Amino acid sequence: MEHIRPNFHVHDVAELILVKSGNVSAIIGEQMYRLGKNSLIIFRANTPHRMMFDGNSDYERYDILFDEAVLANQIFDRIPKNLCYIDCNGNNSILSLFEKLDFFCTHFNGDDLDLLLKNTIEELLFHIYLSPPDDYDGELLSFHPTLKEAIKYINHHYCEQITIDDMARHLCVNKSHLHHLFTEFLQITPKKYINIRRLAKAQKLIRMGEKPSSIFSSCGFWDYATFFRNYTSYFGYTPSQEGEIVANRSIDL
Repeated sequence: MEHIRPNFHVHDVAELILVKSGNVSAIIGEQMYRLGKNSLIIFRANTPHRMMFDGNSDYERYDILFDEAVLANQIFDRIPKNLCYIDCNGNNSILSLFEKLDFFCTHFNGDDLDLLLKNTIEELLFHIYLSPPDDYDGELLSFHPTLKEAIKYINHHYCEQITIDDMARHLCVNKSHLHHLFTEFLQITPKKYINIRRLAKAQKLIRMGEKPSSIFSSCGFWDYATFFRNYTSYFGYTPSQEGEIVANRSIDL
């Protein structure tokens, strides 16, 4: 049973979560979805998100993290970008594949397990790609309108050297009120949210071959020392170590 409320975060790989039981909600950007049994939620790489666990009900889930770049036929890129939720009730094709992944993790390891997981995740993504549009209609929860606009503003301007004062003036609200909305609903300060978006952008550029010293300002950081310190603190390694992290990556379940 889980009662925690994980902080808003971002990772450089995609994530699929299938709820087995429990009352939970998922926040992706400025949208919030109510999830129940057999709800599938899709978190794309470099997109801030968090799960919220409601009430005292038992919570179980399947959770898969994977690098879409290593999968066949660019299948993850073919899934509609606005698809974040699928109701899998009655969709035995998708549900059985999650059970198959669970079985493989129990009975195999090493290279055999890596191959089985990769192939099954590719098959799972093809089934998601073929899911009827009617299955996409998740229950969107109401989001505080000022907070929603604040997130939209950040998403459009985080690569600029904006401040919380700039955002408050744009939204015509008090800075302290803005801070309260972020910490109350998202469990994160506006400054940290902006920082996460900037670091995710920087990581993506470095993975594409850009030099850390040449991209920090285009990601909204004032100087390289501040960028280096924040990058190392958030990811747990320096910008120049990105190549090592990618080379040693595996699928996590």
